[in-house]
Amino acid sequence: MNEPWGISGPVFAWLYGCLAVLPFLVAGLWAQSLRRRAADEWTPPGPYHLAALAGGTERVADVVVATMVAGEQVRLDSQGRLTVLRAASGDPLVRAATDLVPRVGAGGHYRLKKLLSRSAAVQEVRNDLQLSGLQVDERRRRVGWLAALIVYLPVLALGLARFANAIPLGRPAGVLAALLLAVVAAIAGTALLLRPSRTVLPTVAGLRVVGAARRDPLLVPGVAGAVALGGLAAYPDPVMADMLVRTGDATAKESAGSSGGGSGCAGGSSCGGGGGGCGG
Repeated sequence: MNEPWGISGPVFAWLYGCLAVLPFLVAGLWAQSLRRRAADEWTPPGPYHLAALAGGTERVADVVVATMVAGEQVRLDSQGRLTVLRAASGDPLVRAATDLVPRVGAGGHYRLKKLLSRSAAVQEVRNDLQLSGLQVDERRRRVGWLAALIVYLPVLALGLARFANAIPLGRPAGVLAALLLAVVAAIAGTALLLRPSRTVLPTVAGLRVVGAARRDPLLVPGVAGAVALGGLAAYPDPVMADMLVRTGDATAKESAGSSGGGSGCAGGSSCGGGGGGCGG
């Protein structure tokens, strides 16, 4: 038999193509299976947990800022600057936000949102969701992609060995070269998926919780519940909602700059003596 390793080129290419796909496919199926995990006994979620399930960690930060504005614990001006008006409550997320306000500088609301979404206090919300089965277990998800990466290393070595063997023999190696590139791409993709994720991946049970809250807003009432499900645009006061959205997104500086000649506080019910968002 004159075939290298006793295997013809087409047969090896077919087998190697299966090896190129299989680890990624199995790890992906494993990650999907984690989403079907049954939830433990769970009372109606608080606004932070609901926000994480509905919109991720930045939505949690949105709820914190919105409730602080509504409770007149901070003042937000049209430039996105924040001023602490009252001492933080016992809520660890509110305390974390209050501690961060002096650090955000010119970044204002947008910077606070980014820092808070990466804080240990928000990570605790994710941990609670993972323990209760409402969010995919990050450690188990990463184990699946780590196993795939480990399997890919000998697969790559096998392909390189076959390629090195085929070239001196003058065998066609174009298909094998393409498959090697596919394996390298799969390794890169697996390595990216192996990195710790800041994304909240709800399980099926977590999605049911969000669905129940949307059907019955009284499960998580008030400003916190509205923002948890709908983001800052769902803040009950339209004027303050517009300000929160403009200063909290990626175009905050441009929006603030274009409104530099305006009032430092939103008008209407969001300002004034007994109003909501701007305090005073």
